[in-house]
Amino acid sequence: MKISEIFNLGVTQIQLDFVDINTVQDYPMYIDPYLISTRSDPWSVEVNRTIKNFFSKVAEYIRNDEHELAIELFQFMSEPKETCLGISKTGTRNGRGIGEGNATDIIREIIRSKAIEIGIVQNIEDIIVFVDDVDKDKLSDMTTNIIRKHLIDYTKEQCEIWDIPLTSNETLPYWDPISQDWITSNEELLFHKERELLLVPKAIVTFISEFNAQKYGWNYVVSDEREEQLRRRSTLVKYRKYKNGREEYYLPKTDVDKDIGRRIENGEFESRKDFLRKYTQRKPELFERFRKTRYGAVKSLSNDEIMQFTGYEDINNIIDALIVSLGNIPIGTKTASEYHKFVKSILEIIFYPHLNNPTIEEKLHQGRKRVDIVMNNITQKGFFFRLQEINKIFCPYIFIECKNYGKDVANPEIDQLSSRFAFNKGKFGILMCRTIENKDLLYQRCSDTYKDDRGLIIPLDDQDIITMLESIKNNEKDGIEQLLESIKKKVILNG
Repeated sequence: MKISEIFNLGVTQIQLDFVDINTVQDYPMYIDPYLISTRSDPWSVEVNRTIKNFFSKVAEYIRNDEHELAIELFQFMSEPKETCLGISKTGTRNGRGIGEGNATDIIREIIRSKAIEIGIVQNIEDIIVFVDDVDKDKLSDMTTNIIRKHLIDYTKEQCEIWDIPLTSNETLPYWDPISQDWITSNEELLFHKERELLLVPKAIVTFISEFNAQKYGWNYVVSDEREEQLRRRSTLVKYRKYKNGREEYYLPKTDVDKDIGRRIENGEFESRKDFLRKYTQRKPELFERFRKTRYGAVKSLSNDEIMQFTGYEDINNIIDALIVSLGNIPIGTKTASEYHKFVKSILEIIFYPHLNNPTIEEKLHQGRKRVDIVMNNITQKGFFFRLQEINKIFCPYIFIECKNYGKDVANPEIDQLSSRFAFNKGKFGILMCRTIENKDLLYQRCSDTYKDDRGLIIPLDDQDIITMLESIKNNEKDGIEQLLESIKKKVILNG
């Protein structure tokens, strides 16, 4: 059963920030450390810092020839069955990731490859390219072990949002970057039938199909070797002369690839990855270029890609039902929590994959102030990216206030939201309300706040929400962007 079914959440995958895992069957998706490293949102930065802290300690031991200490660090790793992600043939208890013995085998292979000493492996994700017997399943499992505490905290936040009960228990080991050691702690954990579960943000999982040895080898190393063979006019190079007298030397990449395979069979190299190590040691700029080009290629999975495994849902029916639900929520303070719950259910549909990790009634300023919902800005393009890069509005976090009023919101509500802004948290917010009769006046009030350097606020009413939902239903990819840009422009340029 899926998490949404076990705990009767009444929502579908597209309304959830986490992967709606199935406790009896693993999904072939993986926590991707490279994707995490490309993100600039606070959560990803913190997680990436933990990963790098662990791997720098491993590299330090290896470079200092303290191999036993490096091996000891890997002995705390186990197959993380709590996430229900990875390759499994018979369910989550029989994955093909890190087991009791092969965590040690992995670090021994890293040491034997000398990939760290020669400088070609500098990050944990690099080992999938250069170290034998490390595949995406094992890389994901290693990463899960290292960032387990971050996933525990994320799970607690999501369980608070969806009213899922937790149980106090001791955690499995996780890496602590302060002590630079594996530790455990007593935490509120998610259990189902005496089995611990970890919820994983869908924004950090991929198929790990872009950052791997195959992509690097074929697109960079084989291509470069082909050019080198052509320059040398090696015996692999073929010649042809056309009827018009034009001559051409050519060499198919497949011939180069076969030649590399032949050299491996003849013992010149131990394996394909050994060939990549030696070639990259000679030409390190190739891997540097590969890493840079992966930045745009490695992306969060879309809801459609995730639903290949969690089960397809008819998004049109979901949106129609949400629009009806919105219209059925009475206006007024008595039903404020119902409206708040509705907003929570649409945020993922409207804003994923640009925003993620919503937290409810987030405490600010040592608990003196609260904001209804806070989301992380994880985007690398689009409206929320342009806010920072073009409009220079600092917004690692997006603050969202919900007002179930029967009248237009005014200066007190705008001031309340802008007071949540801070130089280290962000200066952008969304004010969700039921109806705006005088939009020009409200935009002017938001403009006054913006011109006073108290941040940018975009108000959205029921009709705006319906317009955004309908644009998704009609597959109008730029519909949400256009609406937000239109309101932003009116607020910024007003007056």
